[in-house]
Amino acid sequence: MFLSVIVISSLIFSTVSWKEETKIPEGWTIENTVVDLDEEVPIILGLKQKNKDKLDQLFWAVSDPKSSQYGQYLSLERLTKLVSPSEATLKQVNSWLEKKQLTSACSLSKSKDFLRCSLSRGTIQKVFQAEYSEFFHAPSKARVVRALRFVVPEDLIGAIDLVSGIVGFPIKHSIKKVNKPKNGEVGTVINITPKVLRQRYQVPEDLIGSQPSNAQAVAEFQAQYYSPDDLTQFFTTYVPGSNASKIVKVVGTNDPSSPQIEASLDVQYIMGVAPNVPTWFWSNPQFDFWSDLTNWVAQIGDTTNPPYVHSISYGSQGNYPAESYRSRLDTEFQKLGVRGLSIIFASGDSGTGCSFCIKFQPSFPATSSYVTSVGATEFINSGVGPERAVQSFGSGGGFSWFFPTPSYQNDSVNHYFQVQKDLPDSFFYNRNGRATPDVAAMGIGYQVINGGDTISVGGTSASAPTFAGIVSLLNDIRIKNGKPTLGFLNPFIYQTFANHPEAFFDVTTGGNRNGCCGLTGFQAAPGWDPVTGVGTPNFSVLAKLV
Repeated sequence: MFLSVIVISSLIFSTVSWKEETKIPEGWTIENTVVDLDEEVPIILGLKQKNKDKLDQLFWAVSDPKSSQYGQYLSLERLTKLVSPSEATLKQVNSWLEKKQLTSACSLSKSKDFLRCSLSRGTIQKVFQAEYSEFFHAPSKARVVRALRFVVPEDLIGAIDLVSGIVGFPIKHSIKKVNKPKNGEVGTVINITPKVLRQRYQVPEDLIGSQPSNAQAVAEFQAQYYSPDDLTQFFTTYVPGSNASKIVKVVGTNDPSSPQIEASLDVQYIMGVAPNVPTWFWSNPQFDFWSDLTNWVAQIGDTTNPPYVHSISYGSQGNYPAESYRSRLDTEFQKLGVRGLSIIFASGDSGTGCSFCIKFQPSFPATSSYVTSVGATEFINSGVGPERAVQSFGSGGGFSWFFPTPSYQNDSVNHYFQVQKDLPDSFFYNRNGRATPDVAAMGIGYQVINGGDTISVGGTSASAPTFAGIVSLLNDIRIKNGKPTLGFLNPFIYQTFANHPEAFFDVTTGGNRNGCCGLTGFQAAPGWDPVTGVGTPNFSVLAKLV
């Protein structure tokens, strides 16, 4: 499932005030201005970190295969020592907590840079000048209590850079269900299973995870749960000969009686592509995506030995969070990379995205320079073989308006503009922005068992866990040979593609057709392109290179 987040935020900084505001999303109306102010709600304060320049230098050093420090990752303890807030910052925050008598309601994370609080709405309204109302969404009949703005107390100015959990609405989300093809149509004819994916990407039939220290995870939001019974049925049906059909750890909430398609898809395919690799299920079930995403990175930051690979099938094309979220999430992704973790995001299902017929809108967090973004493909013919960009929806891709092109993809992006002449008008995109996706994988026709029924679905939401499973198998090989995990993948991906292009199956046909108001979007091309990245993985080659 890919998320359409309808939030417009503004952030204003000064030495004396800091406020954040959000507009009422389309479809929502104020239902009631009288709400329960006694109900407690969670909020997170992001404390300002030190040595962010050193973190940036270290991130690139441990992530670049050409660096002498490649793979020399930091433990949670060493990372905390490097970036945890200064004593002056901690003292300022503690002083504020004591002054407001909130000490017992808040706790500091292990990394010391997040403060989690459980406060009544009345307290939040008083302390942060946040006025709550009840909102109603007529199409879904949903009701939520939210604030539209807040102001950071002057006593905290300079000590924090994020307030999460006060503003934020539920998000519209969907999964791509696959209809039976009409006569003559191709691409959606073949049913995709782990066996088909492993065959296409040349994973040996008998290869399974063998290293107990290896681990992978999916992150779920919006009350997406999985059923262990569905997972067992999936393995019995599609992964014969393997009994590794159990999640080893659930972090957060899971309701097995209410499985949802996204969670079922994610767990079944990351585990089906990489059988026997221990798998965690990370769940934040609230309906405020950016706050829940912040909570998720904070949770990983507090985990001593988290999984090495994380697949996330969520994001927003065009309706971005406030700058405070974007900046802080980037820092958190760097921290995870410094610890040797691979963070993999779906690139979106709306092609280029579009804002008011004015500009293309690629997906965030997939456009962060510190994560790996995965686009979607389909088979050209009705059988396992060459791929093209998926046609039944737009494989998310394009160029960020917020982040510049990182050095690791400069050559690949420049090559695209040299060879591809059929381009949209440059007015609609930022030629010098971070380009996505980085890679791609099959994204349509996936057979998923949900609630005991088999359904056919697709989306970059399917591509992300598939690619993540491939990375987990590569990590397994490295661990077996006494090597560190791959960590932040992008320098490895682009350097490998430059030196060993056969390590990826180049996708040269198709496009992300969802352009702005009649425009066609970008087209695939030889080499990297903003539809399918450098292509889909050739495991047989990658396994030798790692």
